Amino acid sequence: MSDENLTFYGIDLGTTYSVVSYVDETGRPAVVRNVITNNETTPSVVYFEQDTGEVVVGEAAKNVSRLYPSRVVERVKRSMGKESQWEFDGTTYTPESISALILKQLAQDAEYYTNRPVRKVVITVPAYFGLLERDATRNAGRIAGLDVVEVVPEPVAAALQYDLGKDTARTVLVYDLGGGTFDTTVIRIGVDAVEVLCTDGDQQLGGTDWDARLVQYLVDEFVARAQPAEDPTLDEEFMQDLALTAEEVKRQLSTVTSRKVPMRYAGASASVEVSRETFEEITGDLLNRTIVYTERTLRTLGEKLGVDDPAAAIDEVLLVGGSSKMPAVARELTEKWGWTPRLHDPDLAVAKGAARYALSRAVWAWDGEGAAPTAEEKRERVQALALATGVDEEALSASANKRIVTVLPKSFGVKLQDTTADDWASQPDKYYIEHLVHANESLPITQRELSARTVVEGQTAIEIELHEQAGAEESPELSANKPVDQGKGQISGLPPLPRHSPISITMDVSDGGQLTLHAVEPSSGEKLLIEVQVSLLTEEEVHDLRDIVAGITVRG
Repeated sequence: MSDENLTFYGIDLGTTYSVVSYVDETGRPAVVRNVITNNETTPSVVYFEQDTGEVVVGEAAKNVSRLYPSRVVERVKRSMGKESQWEFDGTTYTPESISALILKQLAQDAEYYTNRPVRKVVITVPAYFGLLERDATRNAGRIAGLDVVEVVPEPVAAALQYDLGKDTARTVLVYDLGGGTFDTTVIRIGVDAVEVLCTDGDQQLGGTDWDARLVQYLVDEFVARAQPAEDPTLDEEFMQDLALTAEEVKRQLSTVTSRKVPMRYAGASASVEVSRETFEEITGDLLNRTIVYTERTLRTLGEKLGVDDPAAAIDEVLLVGGSSKMPAVARELTEKWGWTPRLHDPDLAVAKGAARYALSRAVWAWDGEGAAPTAEEKRERVQALALATGVDEEALSASANKRIVTVLPKSFGVKLQDTTADDWASQPDKYYIEHLVHANESLPITQRELSARTVVEGQTAIEIELHEQAGAEESPELSANKPVDQGKGQISGLPPLPRHSPISITMDVSDGGQLTLHAVEPSSGEKLLIEVQVSLLTEEEVHDLRDIVAGITVRG
């Protein structure tokens, strides 16, 4: 085995900050420090230099954002799985290619730090990310020139880092409030398995929303006290600078009770004092939104376990994500449910757990190719990895043999025509979604059946279209779902069928999110097979974007 194959990298690709970790020679996850700043985290900010073809990623990009905000992309994670675009100097970038530039810089830092090439990686995503967002993350890694071994839910990675060495079964709630996203996940950690029971969250809720509230408060107070001659909100540079200040003040208010912020604009000046109490008051509704999601997660848990008090089934509560360090978070969870939450290496746990996951998965396949190893090959693999990495052989074997069971993050179904109204024939565009598989069901899911029927007399073709839940909650309304790319097909050339002729539809979802749909028209035996890995980009587009990113010089 080469040294390259014995270095296992985990990447926490965050909304505001990203982290790379690897298992070092002591057998423990170590965090790669940024080459320029020597920090353990790198801002997920990309700056496109004017006409040079070069890109700056990280702290320097974040700092220059106040000067050239129109040439900076931030919080791209919130756009994953969406058809967003940015154009710089004649080149169009997608969320995947912007994320790839961040990953490219992280990989460069890791290669410099470890003196080993970065090829195979595990990248983490929020647990509630749908299959579209997860595939976008995988494609970002591929565009960056990386071999993405696995895309792992962030709370699972955090749980793996927390779980090391423990031999008692526990039910853990992971409250993950990051810079731009939030999710709450319940995980059962057993001796031989880590099982996600349920998850919920919001792709548009995170620490940056707390920052924005503080920015607005500071501006309002400054204008009221100093009465500047011009409106400061119209000055992009001033507002960018204030946003950076607000982020730092938010951090400081986790350890101090108040902070004075000197402000100056258009010849006017004032010092605005912000207390922790005021900060918590102006952001209270944001915190309450996380509580609503947590309540919903507990309701789902109660239904799954068949218990009336699901909060009592939680053994431990882990706080993950930098914004979970705000004192109001733990206090609210304690007051609401009587829990004693504890911070679990909030900034780094996810990346460290991803590195552990990458190492343990290495036992299952030789170089990730070919058939799974035999029991004897696995023993040899464990011995070689343990010797090379310093991880205890028994612990490595136990970790590798621990099953990881995740859940389907979003519901999937088939578009059907609504024929319930008497005048349905005059409303040919009225549809709804019949979901066959549902959010928070354990993967894999097999043989989910639906018996559909033709809607008009003499029908000779049947069109079938897959849709994924788009909102926070499952709904049959067509507007609450989105069509799955390449998830559409037709059975045609049928003999004229009587109205209400049966059509048999079966859906399966693999561990990795591969959807398979079989449809059969029984009288003719005609069939339709749709196999789709949910994605926004075609293989050709991924290849083209990889060429673009490969030709860009990225520096920190």
